[in-house]
Amino acid sequence: MAGNNTKILKKANTHLVLNCIIAEESITIEDVVKKTKLSRPTVVNIIKELTEKNIVFKSGFAEYTGGRLPTLLSLNANSYFAIGIDFEYPPIRMAISNLKGEVVLSQGITVDRSFSRNRIIEEMFEALERMIGESGIPMEQFIGIGIGLLGYLKANQGISLEILRIPEWKDVDFKKLVKERFGLPVYMQNDIHMMALAEKRLFLTDRADDFAYVGIRPGIRAGIGLAMHINGSFYGGVHGNAHLLGHMTIDINGEPCPCGSKGCLELMAGEPHVVARYKALLGDDPDAESIRGIRDIHARSLGGEAAASRILDEVGSYLGIGIANVVKLFGLTTVVIGGPDGELYYGLLRDHLKKNIFKNMSGELDIIVGRLEEEMYPLGSCFLVIDQYFKEPTLDL
Repeated sequence: MAGNNTKILKKANTHLVLNCIIAEESITIEDVVKKTKLSRPTVVNIIKELTEKNIVFKSGFAEYTGGRLPTLLSLNANSYFAIGIDFEYPPIRMAISNLKGEVVLSQGITVDRSFSRNRIIEEMFEALERMIGESGIPMEQFIGIGIGLLGYLKANQGISLEILRIPEWKDVDFKKLVKERFGLPVYMQNDIHMMALAEKRLFLTDRADDFAYVGIRPGIRAGIGLAMHINGSFYGGVHGNAHLLGHMTIDINGEPCPCGSKGCLELMAGEPHVVARYKALLGDDPDAESIRGIRDIHARSLGGEAAASRILDEVGSYLGIGIANVVKLFGLTTVVIGGPDGELYYGLLRDHLKKNIFKNMSGELDIIVGRLEEEMYPLGSCFLVIDQYFKEPTLDL
């Protein structure tokens, strides 16, 4: 037991030193000692091991103050790499990043909706193998694979319980399948949470307050997801399914949802349902078939069409009510609207959201349009892998 505890303590000290170097970008051993409050011999030994593993390197010299010229240490970002997957379906996006989260290579595929579950998985595996091959990076330099997955999960166990858009997708041990194929550690989380993580790391680095990230995806999936950043981290719940905003009940007498409830927000504001309602309003309009998404309806609204404006106002109202409930429940002052049409939805829901919260909260609420582009979505899963690699071990002494 004592030997195991010593190993855990050493790993905790290594975590402390490594994150100190990452935070400062370039730092001397003496400054690491001061900041970590570890003994100098401990820090020197840890630095020696990290240097031998090529994780840390000597990046130069600090300002001369007399005596021996102090060496600067930095993270070797290209010593190891992470693989991230954004499993949206039909699009599946993939990326390889270094330890700083800088994208080395990214690719994507769109699988045929007629494919079976096994064929979808095989298509993803083959595409991932091609990307790894094209990167030229040896497998031993990869530290893991992160997956942002739609549907219902048991994230810690790596089980994908259900994906409603893939009828035969039930209780898939996705983590096991990926690990067996690639021989790397595998981490899974809700896809919207991974988008929010990437948004935070890339564009919201200076925001320390709690915030809600609302991810609205277009197309067949038409998901409306939520990730909550609370007390410095994202909350996933017991199994990683927390904050299923799209399945918040908006109309208790509404239409049945595939999730088993009625009147869910996705039924009221999800793109396919909005398009269907709009086409019903148009009746026999010969141009109705040209309407494929929210952008088409928005273009007609800008052209002055009353039916299009009416439908879009309904969408904004439903989203405003749903997000306002979240704001009031958690006492938030920041909401980020993410997804490829974030700016469009911002315009639709902003006034409705502010109208549905308390007046004294309205003036404090900051509604932001997310800046994360679609090709960056898998980067959140890369950050998940990197975080796990640098994760502080739990001490049990």
